[in-house]
This record gives sequence, structure tokens and C-alpha cells, in this order.
Amino acid sequence: MNVNLDAFARQLADLTGRFADLGAKLAEAARELQDGGAPPSDALVEALATGSREFVELRAEIVLAAETLGLVVPDGIESARSLEPVLVAMTDALQAEQRRAAFDESRERVVAVLDRIAGVRHRDDESFEPLVVAQDKAAELKQAALALTETTAEQIEALEAAAQPFVDLLTMLEATEGLDDARFSALEESISEAFGRQTAVAAARKHLVLGEQSARAPALAEPEPVRLAETVRAPEPVRPPEPVRVQEPEPVVAPPPRQTPPKKVDRMPPQRVREPEPVAAAPAAAPSAAGRGDGSGSDESAQWWLSASARWSGWKNTLGFPEATREEITKYPYLLSAPIRQSLEFEEGLLAYGYSLILDHVEKQSPGCIANALTNLKSDPSKPIGTQLYEYLVAQGRLSETYPKFIENVLRAAVPEPGPWVQARMIHSKDDTRVFRRPTPRLGETEQTAQRFLADNQRFKEHKFDAPLPPLTTRFFSIQADLKDAHGIEVKLSVDGAPSDAGFLMTVPAAGKAGKLDVRRLSAEGTGVPGVGRDYGAIWLAIFNADPMRQTSFELGLTLRKDTRGMKK
Repeated sequence: MNVNLDAFARQLADLTGRFADLGAKLAEAARELQDGGAPPSDALVEALATGSREFVELRAEIVLAAETLGLVVPDGIESARSLEPVLVAMTDALQAEQRRAAFDESRERVVAVLDRIAGVRHRDDESFEPLVVAQDKAAELKQAALALTETTAEQIEALEAAAQPFVDLLTMLEATEGLDDARFSALEESISEAFGRQTAVAAARKHLVLGEQSARAPALAEPEPVRLAETVRAPEPVRPPEPVRVQEPEPVVAPPPRQTPPKKVDRMPPQRVREPEPVAAAPAAAPSAAGRGDGSGSDESAQWWLSASARWSGWKNTLGFPEATREEITKYPYLLSAPIRQSLEFEEGLLAYGYSLILDHVEKQSPGCIANALTNLKSDPSKPIGTQLYEYLVAQGRLSETYPKFIENVLRAAVPEPGPWVQARMIHSKDDTRVFRRPTPRLGETEQTAQRFLADNQRFKEHKFDAPLPPLTTRFFSIQADLKDAHGIEVKLSVDGAPSDAGFLMTVPAAGKAGKLDVRRLSAEGTGVPGVGRDYGAIWLAIFNADPMRQTSFELGLTLRKDTRGMKK
């Protein structure tokens, strides 16, 4: 039976209104009957009979419809008002039925996707562990989906959200050439986050095939990308009659996945939880091995470019440089301390995505150069594609000249929050000075060793820090001042043994002090900052190597001054 609650609601509202009008007329007729003995008019009697007949018919239709929905209608329904709770119950039952149908449809599509995941195979390794893990996850999700009994909109959304990474994996296996960079990058990110970088790389390189494909067959022509059809939306609620108020069931919200908290490290300020990044994979225009001429049969040397450019394509139209910088530095604080071409050696290759920042900088120097990079490369069998791309980047961005400006822009965007990874930091207070250093030269080192100085002759002296600087890299330092007096600090930098200005100094106003972040270039003769503590709550230093080819070594000297008279600014 087709239940039309809207029609029932309109009929009941009309009947209720007419009964109210007839009630008023009947009351007047009753007074006239009592006072003068005048009987009700024939029209009133006819209207009462018609209303009574329509009520009986409407009640019968509503009761029958309710019973077809499995509802038990109580006895004693003798008024229009007593039909309203029945319509409310019918509304709830219809909504539950529609949610159940939508849920079942969604679950069928999810199970179909998970069944296809079970048929995915690795071309060369039948026991490819990351795939086995992904298929185990698919089997667990299928079992959980079949066991679900909830039918709320939130439950539907939670189920489809859990299945989406598997949908993305099938999409990547079936369609790559038809995907734009932003869509390709989003798929990589989803697969990497859900199943790990190895799975995403294997999928992108067509090492994984669907069960209907031959394990050794070449990749098939691109079919339509896999989707969970259109995302199922909860059905529009059936509107009850106006006097009725439907109490919506409390939504059952799927709990968010638990995240493993970051490991606590002694003597270390809290570390950020890093989100997974998309996996580097070659899009359709990726340079081929034939273009390298080195006989290696691989284009791994260009992978850093492919990762960075994919990431840049994903945010260039939605984020400004400051927002993108904060996002990348939040994920990988030591990003700019790692050489560009070696960035794939860090964070399982994901660090390379962060160098989308320098691609954006280069694009601003030479608009259009990033999109045209691969087509502009010259055929040079003696150089790997990665080397050619690096030289192209350096030339188009005039990085020997503009890299310092790039670092200045990063400082302005990322300080004080989230703040880049520091090589060392100092905390200077009224009673002591503490110096924190990294115990190993490993980039991204999370441990710190601390020294505490109490005597003035230990505190107010030159504290030295040194490290190598690979091409186009930067090291950061910070000084925090926790005092009300105006102390000072003198900064001296030498690179390869000679005085240098290859650095920036940023001052952060003290709490409660008006002012803005100020960035200035270091002076080779030395740079002084009076007012530390009183005027400035923190000092940040960025020491950079703008040479794109040669590694340098620096030594940074930081001298605290209690007496700031005669200091050079």
C-alpha cells in the first residue's frame, strides 16, 4: 500500500478545522434550543452528518495504512485529535523504513567494493604484505558492515567514509590518465593514509591489478573510475500534519578512529602529531626511463619533483603561500633543513611533498615554468631527469639570488606558530640560562640535551653552534626570554671560516607589548638586539645556504649581554 502521509495530514487538518467551526455553530444552536425551543437548522444537521462520515472514512484509511507499516493502533480513537499520535508514529515508521532502504543500498555497494578488493593481486609478489594487510582490513570492514543494525544518516555516512579509501584504491587501479593532478594527489593521499606508502606506490605504478585482469597482463584501457555511485543521502523526512511535532531519534554517530598519541620524550617539549601525506607517484606526464639515457630503467631521480609538483597542484588554487607554509611546517618542521633532491630519503619519501613551497616561490619568479618543466627539458643522456629538473628549478627561480627572500617569507609565515624545527634553542630568565642542543646530527632529531648555567660568567658569554649546510637548506635557532629586564644578545655568523650575512633574525614582541614581527638580515660585522625580555619575548634565527651546488659549514655565536650600552643593532 502506498502511504501518503501528506494527504492524510491535509485531510485531518481540514477536518479538524471544520469540526471546530461546527462546534461553535452547534453551541449556538444548543443555546437557542434551550432558550426558545428552536431546533438546529437542516444545514447544520447535514454538515454534522457529513463531517462524522468523513471522519469515520479517514480513520479507517489511517488505521489500515498504519497496520501495513506494522504499527498497532490502539482502540478508542473517536476524535480527530486522537489520530494525530497515529500519524506521528507512521511518520517515524516511514522514516525508519526509508533509512533502512538507503542503508541497505549503501551497504550493498560497500560490500561489492570490498569483494573486489579481495580480488586485487600483485603482479610479481603474491604475498605482498601491504596488500595482504589492506585485504584483511577490507574483510574486517565487510564483516562489520554486515553486522550493522543502525539506520541513521550518520551510520550511513560513517560506513561510506570507512569504505572510501578502498574505493580510491580501485579508482587508481582502473583510471590514472583521465585524472587531473589534484584528483590524482587526493587519491594518493587517501591510499597512503589508509594502507601505507608501499601500497599507494604499487597501485600508482600498476604493480597491483584487479582480479579480472591477468596477473602479468599490461594495464588495461581506462574504464570509468570506481565510485560508490552518488553518496547516499538520508531521505527527506516525511512531514507530519502541522499540529504534530515529530521527535527525531537521537543520531547514532560512529566514533572517530582512535589515534595513537605521539611518543613522549624526556627533556623535550611536546611534539606535533604528524598527519600522513599523499604518496609520491608519477602522473601520466611523468618522465620515462628512456629520457634518462643512464641505462637504469628507472625515473626515481625525478621522484622528488613529481611529489612536490603534485602537492603544489593540489593547493595552489586554494591556499596562499603563508597558509601552505604553516600547513607543511606543521607536518614536517625540519622540511627546509633537508636537501631538496634528498628529501625522498626522509619520512618514507613524504617529505618531498613539502617542497611544493619552493615550487610556488619559483613559479612566482617565472610564471608558467612549473607546468612546462618536463616539456622544456633538453635531451641530455649524461644527466638523470632529476638533475635536469633541479637545475631547471634553480635557473627559473634564480635561487642563488632569491632563496634568501624565500626563507624570509617562510619565517614570516611560520613564526611563532607552528615554528620550524630548531637546531638549538636557549631559554634565558632572571635566574638561569638553559641551552638545548640536538645530541645527534640527524635531521628531525627529537631528543635534546640541556645545559643549565647559573653563574654570570657562564651565562653572559658567547655560546657557539655549528653544522654543515647542504645546498639550498636552512637551519633555525630560537632564544626565549623570560624576564622583565632589558638584556641583549649579539649574533655573529661565519660561513666556511669567514664572516657572513647568510641569515635572518626575527624578533617577536614580548607578551603585552604592542608591535609586529620584525625580520632583518644579519650583518657580517655582527648584529645586536637590545631589549631582550622587556621588548622581545623571543628571537628566531635562520641560517641558510643559497648556493644550489656547494655545501658549506657555519658557526653561529650568540652572546648574551646584561648591559646593553654600546650595542650595535
